[in-house]
Amino acid sequence: MNELALSTDLQVITAEINSYKQIAGQSVFEIGKRLKHVKEHDLVHGQWETWLESVDIAPRTARAFIQAFEQFGNRQTSTALPTGKIFELLSLPESIDRAEFIEQEHIVPSTGESKTVDEMTVKELREVKKALQAAEKAAAEAEKRAKQAEAARQLAIQQHSEQQEKLLAQIDELKKRKGRSKEDEEQLGRLIKENAELTAAKRRLEEEMAERSLTMEKQLHDLRKLQEALNKTRGVVESSLGTALAHLAAIPDNKEAIETVTIFWRNLLKTLERNRKDLSELIGTELEVLGSGTDGNRRVRSATVIDIEAGE
Repeated sequence: MNELALSTDLQVITAEINSYKQIAGQSVFEIGKRLKHVKEHDLVHGQWETWLESVDIAPRTARAFIQAFEQFGNRQTSTALPTGKIFELLSLPESIDRAEFIEQEHIVPSTGESKTVDEMTVKELREVKKALQAAEKAAAEAEKRAKQAEAARQLAIQQHSEQQEKLLAQIDELKKRKGRSKEDEEQLGRLIKENAELTAAKRRLEEEMAERSLTMEKQLHDLRKLQEALNKTRGVVESSLGTALAHLAAIPDNKEAIETVTIFWRNLLKTLERNRKDLSELIGTELEVLGSGTDGNRRVRSATVIDIEAGE
């Protein structure tokens, strides 16, 4: 048998590999489509898993194929994705629009680069997905706290309303009473004053709820942007330092190189210290800068909010 001669041009081979990866990705959808059809129409008459053995597909893998078809099979933006990325995308949060996610650029936490799914490696896609899941979790927790606070205000408003109904009934009764005594008049005045205070308290609670509703979305937006900015900062620093270390490794004994590194490190620590103070003031928690040994590394650590370790 004559084997097809392969090109010696690396660019050609790279293009061929990417082409076959796309074909493999499309095959996932076609397999998933057929598996879904067999299962939904019970073509194997209750012997689904037994039949899967005949096509050498495990039940778990079959579910992944079906999910891939359901989530991406009818989207042109995903038909060119390789298999590995398709399966990584299956575990995206349900709230994420798959087509938009594939088309939009995302920040890769480890490098700070902005890439589309097509431009990322599978490893980078995992990083982006992990960061997104963390942001979704933080947003969900923030929303849960907001709902709890709103429920507490709603309960307080309800209690105020019930108390006010009783007060109004007492006020109405006293007003109808003929020949009210001095004590009756004093009690009526107290009840009217208490009713006015309850009305003002209810209004404040209602205003707080309205304001909370308006600001909650902005707070969630700012939280996501904060996480993105911190991840991007760390990624850029680590990437740039990695490049600098590679160059330094070639001239470790060069006097100017040593002086350059020394000045850079001194300025970097000044920058970290300045920003540490600003961050500490904003969050009300002291962020310590600690020495971590003789290698000169530094750690910026907060027990409650931030945990960033150089060289991690």
